[in-house]
Amino acid sequence: MPRREFKYRLSIFISSVFISELIFWILAWQLLRIFGVFSNQGAGEQLTFLHEKHAFWLLLVPFLVLVFTYQLYKRNQLVEQLGNIKTLRTFIRPVSTIGVFIRYFLIRNAIVFAAFALMQPALGTKAIKGTSSGVDLIFAVDLSNSMNTRDIKGGETRLTVAKRAMNQMINQLSLSRVGLLVFAGDAYPQLPLTADIEAAKMYIDELNTSFLSNQGTNVAAALDEASRFFSKENTKKVLVLITDGEDHEGGMKKAYAAIHKNNIEVLILGIGTEKGGIVPEDDTPEALSLKDEMGRAVISKVNLPMLQEIADELNGEIILSNESFPNISAFLTHINRSSATNTVDLEFQVKENRYQWPLGVALLSLFILFIWESIPKKQESK
Repeated sequence: MPRREFKYRLSIFISSVFISELIFWILAWQLLRIFGVFSNQGAGEQLTFLHEKHAFWLLLVPFLVLVFTYQLYKRNQLVEQLGNIKTLRTFIRPVSTIGVFIRYFLIRNAIVFAAFALMQPALGTKAIKGTSSGVDLIFAVDLSNSMNTRDIKGGETRLTVAKRAMNQMINQLSLSRVGLLVFAGDAYPQLPLTADIEAAKMYIDELNTSFLSNQGTNVAAALDEASRFFSKENTKKVLVLITDGEDHEGGMKKAYAAIHKNNIEVLILGIGTEKGGIVPEDDTPEALSLKDEMGRAVISKVNLPMLQEIADELNGEIILSNESFPNISAFLTHINRSSATNTVDLEFQVKENRYQWPLGVALLSLFILFIWESIPKKQESK
C-alpha cells in the first residue's frame, strides 16, 4: 500500500529494540563478569564502581523506549486519520523505521554510557602523593546506660548528641586518620585508625548502648586502651573523651601516666546536665526507667568535678553541653592548630577512575547522532 511509506513499522521497531537491548546487556554482563564485578575473589585486576547509586539513571532507557513507541504510534494514527495519498504527500514526508531506530539507538547509548560514567568505574590503581595534617584522632565514647538519659534540650539522648558532635568534628577537620573505641564497664576498640572518613562516620552512626553488656563508666579503662590504640608513627595524637562522667572505677593514676607517656592530647566533651535525668532502660522514647535496689528510678547526673579533674591531670580542654548541637569550636581550634604544625608527606595507592571511557562513548554517540541528523534523507520508506 502506498500509505505504508508514511507509517512506521511499529512491530519491527519494537522487536529491533528488544533484540538490540538483549544482545547489549548480555555482552555487558559477560564483560563485567570477566572483570570480576560480580565476584569478591576475582583474580587480577577487578573493575569496581565507585558510585553505584547512579545506576538508577539506567531506568531512563525503558522510559526512552516508551517515548519513542508512543510517538511512532501517534504518527501512525495521524496518517490513518488524514485523507487520500495526495493529501499525505502534500503535508507529510515519508518515514524510515530503520532511521528512527538508529536515532533511538544513538540516544540510548548516550544515556547508558553517561550513566556508567557517573557510576565511575575504577580499574587498577595509581600512586599519588600528598600531604596530611599529621593528626590522628580517636573518639572514646561512653556507651553506659546513662547515655540514654534525655536531659538534653529538645529531649534527645546524650548518645544522640555525642554522635552528632563526632560527625561535626570529622566534617570540619582535616585529619590523617580517625579511630573509635567504646567503653562502659570496660573499654573495647571499635574501629582501628583509618583514613576512610565515610567508614568512620558509618561506625559512629551505628553506636548504641546495647553494644556493651558490662555496664559502668570505666574512664580509666578507656584512657588506658586509648594509650595503646594510637600508632607509633610520628603524628599528633588527639583523644576526644565523650562521657557524662557519672562514675568511674578507679585506676586513674595509671591511666594518666600512660596518656602522658604517649604524648596524647586529651579533649573532654561532657554531655548532660548536673541536675540530671531519669535513666531509661533503652534509647526508645517510650522506654521505662531503670530501677535501683529500692525500686526507685535511677537518676544520672553529669559528674563535672570528675571531668574537671581529668582535664587538669592531662592538661586537656573540657566542654560541658546539654545542647542538641554542642558548641565544639574550642576543640576545632585546638586540633586545627595542631594540624598546621604537624603535616606529613604521604604516597599512597588509589583506584584508577576510568569514567573517561564510558563518557567518551556517550559523547561519540551524540556526535554521530548530530552527523546522522544532518545528512539529508531520501524520500522513501524502509
